[in-house]
Amino acid sequence: MTINESLQWAIGMLEQEGVENARGNAEHLLDHCLGMERTARFFLRYERALSAAEENEYRRLVTQRADRVPLQYLLGKAPFLNEDLVVDEGVLIPRPETEQVVEVAIRLLRQEGGVGDLVMFDIGTGSGAIAVSLAKELPAKVWASDVSADALKVAQANIRRLRVEGQVTLIHGDLFCPFHVLNLEGQVDLVISNPPYIPHGILGGLAPEVSQYEPWMALDGGEDGCDFYREIIPEAISFLKPDMGWLILELGDGLAIQVKDIIESQRKFAPPQIFPDLNGKARVIAAKRGQ
Repeated sequence: MTINESLQWAIGMLEQEGVENARGNAEHLLDHCLGMERTARFFLRYERALSAAEENEYRRLVTQRADRVPLQYLLGKAPFLNEDLVVDEGVLIPRPETEQVVEVAIRLLRQEGGVGDLVMFDIGTGSGAIAVSLAKELPAKVWASDVSADALKVAQANIRRLRVEGQVTLIHGDLFCPFHVLNLEGQVDLVISNPPYIPHGILGGLAPEVSQYEPWMALDGGEDGCDFYREIIPEAISFLKPDMGWLILELGDGLAIQVKDIIESQRKFAPPQIFPDLNGKARVIAAKRGQ
């Protein structure tokens, strides 16, 4: 088939299976098979025939996408804050909402005059998106934990990709458990996390790309979506610097009030600040530790 014929076949198949932005998906997969950036394809003649290897690979990937395998897993990468990060089925796909978590953290730390020797904990790092992005923007030492060994392999690949090996250290373990051996109580400038926050009962009703392919352990927040907030918030207190350390968390839809209440119940934080995303939804909550 020619480039044009291949695109039209792929678009038709993806539209038939209800894939959003079928044309964009078809084009991304074709560029991947051709081994080129999208802009380079515009200089090709669309009547150029694909090689047998290109056509077979394209058909394989389009068929998988029609089965609702996420595009990012098929490409092996996902965009995040102007970088392409490595992803596979072992990690949650980084999303624009999490970009805002990083941006809020950078802004608040810079406002506080944090210019060096910062110590940060990234809880449940997954692909490492938060940890590597913070390390690129701030002179900091980031300790990143995850209970999944498969996720840590992806995070390590992204540490190398963004060349922050000297700043980010990965630790295998659940939440704060692996941090207790570091003897950093009262010395941490930032505890940050995008925790699992989808209520268990609605996971199965999410889009097939999410419910069938992304790791549930990175999504399932328990009955009300707040299980991990209840664990992270009180335990962060002992690590954060008094009157200086920040706790910054991504919020699930509709969870702002519950998470705010959990933070305020600890009586160790200043009043939390809530930041909306581009759609106006409360997406990030930040609270500074008091004395």
